[in-house]
Amino acid sequence: MAFKAGDLLRFKEDSWWTQRDTAFRGTVSHGSLVLVTNSLDSSKQFFYGTICGSDSNESHLWTSDQFDMVSAGDR
Repeated sequence: MAFKAGDLLRFKEDSWWTQRDTAFRGTVSHGSLVLVTNSLDSSKQFFYGTICGSDSNESHLWTSDQFDMVSAGDR
């Protein structure tokens, strides 16, 4: 599924980011939300997003298979 800018996502319970990646494990959990900030027109798998409630407003490159849609942005 290709996510679009403005979509609100939640990490899947078995997401690689919440279980294995040490850089993010302390800052995100299964219930953490990500706001899609930019979609990649050439990819249905990758997008940029910001972790909601994070001290950093930094966008990261994510893979769509690690998230569930919470709310679709305006289309």
